[in-house]
Amino acid sequence: MTRDFYRELGLSPAATAAEIKVAYRQLVKRHHPDAGGDAQRIVAINVAYGVLSQAETRQAYDATQQESHQKRTINYGHSRKKSRRSSSSPCPNPTMEAYQWLRVVFDPANRQLSRIITPFPGKLRALSANLYDDKRMTVFCHYISDSQRRVDLAQVVYQNCYPPPALADLSTDLYRCFGYVQEGLSQLNFYTMGYVDDYLRDGREVMRLARQLRYDLQQRRRHLHL
Repeated sequence: MTRDFYRELGLSPAATAAEIKVAYRQLVKRHHPDAGGDAQRIVAINVAYGVLSQAETRQAYDATQQESHQKRTINYGHSRKKSRRSSSSPCPNPTMEAYQWLRVVFDPANRQLSRIITPFPGKLRALSANLYDDKRMTVFCHYISDSQRRVDLAQVVYQNCYPPPALADLSTDLYRCFGYVQEGLSQLNFYTMGYVDDYLRDGREVMRLARQLRYDLQQRRRHLHL
């Protein structure tokens, strides 16, 4: 993962949150397809902003960039020797690629999933105490909308930061977990609109599947030691 998200937005790594937001808005206006811009450029801008606009994903990204820079400095002598033997670019380091993908994509996505899946049983119990209480329903609806925002943010980064081949299976199952969560939230949202019990039952079951899959993902992540 070598993309420079700061460069995508025309900023330095020292840019403030306000500067990131202003740069993003200006670039969107300039490059939006409706204004004659390039759709692929907009995708790149959105990905960069999705990472840098959130404190935790930006922190993870900065850490991997710093780590990569330090390793390049330490191995500079070795790289020069290799460059003399071949005019092509040095082969990517699979371990570093895996480390970067885990830090920039998987770990932040896992935290977002945790903030959706972990509180779900408590949110459902609170609602079930009185399904027709307007205040309880409002709180539950806020949980659904906030959770949808979280999973959408995680997916933006996931879909545009490809995993190394060694982590393809982990990446696929992370995507499956996104799907479970989105389907569960969708069913629960349908329930809030009409109080149809089937939606509540299906939403609860799909969220259970998401919780099981996320637990499996966490166990596999721990065994990677990266």
